[in-house]
Amino acid sequence: MKCIVRFVALLALASTITGCEDKRITNLENRVGFLEARTKQLETEKTRAADQQSQRELDLRNCVEDANAEYRANIASNGTKTSRGGYSLPVAAMNALDRQKQSKIEECKLLYR
Repeated sequence: MKCIVRFVALLALASTITGCEDKRITNLENRVGFLEARTKQLETEKTRAADQQSQRELDLRNCVEDANAEYRANIASNGTKTSRGGYSLPVAAMNALDRQKQSKIEECKLLYR
């Protein structure tokens, strides 16, 4: 009996010294690796979305600026220059140019929002 107790004690000591692989640590390491990869992927997607939003905002501003520039050019080409540096246009022509400009701006909003 003494021999068996010594053997069991020796076996317990040997397994402690040599170490047993704890599968929980491996699973935890795998999970941490997966979570790190997923976090990096989400950060990349968030950065890409922010870049795309910034580009859409820039495109919208440029489109509206183009609409305003076209409006000013139309007024200059269709109007009569006044002594104060402005342009005189018939009301109907001015209304048509205003509608054209507003239509262009609405188109910009549809395209870039």
